[in-house]
Amino acid sequence: MSRAAELDLETIDLARNGRVLTATILAPPLNFVTPAVVRDLDLLTTAADTDDTVGAIVLTGGLPGRFLTHADPSALTGMLAMPHPFIPARAVAPLIPMLNTSLRVPGAAQMLERFGGGLGTGMVWGYRWKRTTLRMNRSRVVYLAAINGPALGGGHEIALACDIRYAADAEHVELGQIESIANLIPGGGGTQRLPRLIGAAKAIELTLEGGPLSAREGLRLGLVHRLTAEDELLAETEATAARLAARNPVVIKELKRAIYFGTDRSLSRSLNHELAAFLSTGSSKAATRTQDAFFDDLDRLGDTPFLAEPKAWIDGTRVDQTS
Repeated sequence: MSRAAELDLETIDLARNGRVLTATILAPPLNFVTPAVVRDLDLLTTAADTDDTVGAIVLTGGLPGRFLTHADPSALTGMLAMPHPFIPARAVAPLIPMLNTSLRVPGAAQMLERFGGGLGTGMVWGYRWKRTTLRMNRSRVVYLAAINGPALGGGHEIALACDIRYAADAEHVELGQIESIANLIPGGGGTQRLPRLIGAAKAIELTLEGGPLSAREGLRLGLVHRLTAEDELLAETEATAARLAARNPVVIKELKRAIYFGTDRSLSRSLNHELAAFLSTGSSKAATRTQDAFFDDLDRLGDTPFLAEPKAWIDGTRVDQTS
C-alpha cells in the first residue's frame, strides 16, 4: 500500500499528524499553479486514495502571503501562443473526450509533455487538472483549503475543488475568477463549480466582471466557509481536518459523491443514488459499532446523545468510525 506522506514531490512539502496530512505548496517565486504543481497534486491525491491512514488533507501555500496565486502564465503562453486561426468551441468540443481517452494510455501523458511542445504540455496540464479535482470530489479523504494568500483564477479553482475552505481575514487574501480580464474563460472548473456554490446569477456576474473579491466578500457569498485570524488559520483548519478525519471513510465518500454528482441526474435518480449509498454505509462494521454506542448512550442518558452529550460524537472520539 502506498503511503502518501512518504511521497517525494517537487512542489509540495508533506507533514503528517495522525490521520491529517498537511500539503504545503511551494512554487517560487509567486506560487502560481504550474504544470508541476498539478502533477504533484495528481500524485498526492492518487496515493491518498489508497492510503487508509489518511483521512483528511489540508492544502496551503508555503510562500509568505501566497496560497495559489493563479495559473502559471508562462505555461499558458506556451499553450496559447501557437500560430493558428480562431477555432470555435464547438469544433474543439468533440476532441476533448478523444484526448482524455488517449491520455489514459500508460506513458502517453509523459510522451506528450516531452515532445508536444507548449501545446502538448498545456493539454496534459488540463487533463491532469480535471482528473485530480474530480478525484478529490469522489474521494473518501476530506480536502480542506487553508487560504493564506491570493486564490485567483486557477488557484481559486483548486480551492473550489476542496470540500472545506477556510481563509485568513487579511487584506492580501483575494478570491475570484479573473480570466475574463485576461481575455479567457475559466478552464479548471470555475464556470461549473461557481454556479453550484453560489447560483448562476452571481456566478455570471463574478466571471464577467473578473475583479477579485476580499476574503470577507468571499465569506458573504459562500466561497469560503470560515474566516480566521491569519496566525490561527492553519491550526484551525488542521483542527477541523482532524475532526473530519475521524469520520467513516465510506460515509465521507458516499456523501461527497451524492452531493457533488447528484445534481447531474434527475431528482428521482439522485434520490435512488442517495438511498443506495445510505443502505451501503449502514452495512459497514463501523456503522454497527456506532449503532451499539448510540443505544448505550441513549439508555444511559435517557435522551439522544446528539443533544445530551454531543461533543464526543462531533469530535469523533466516542467510537472508532475509521475502519
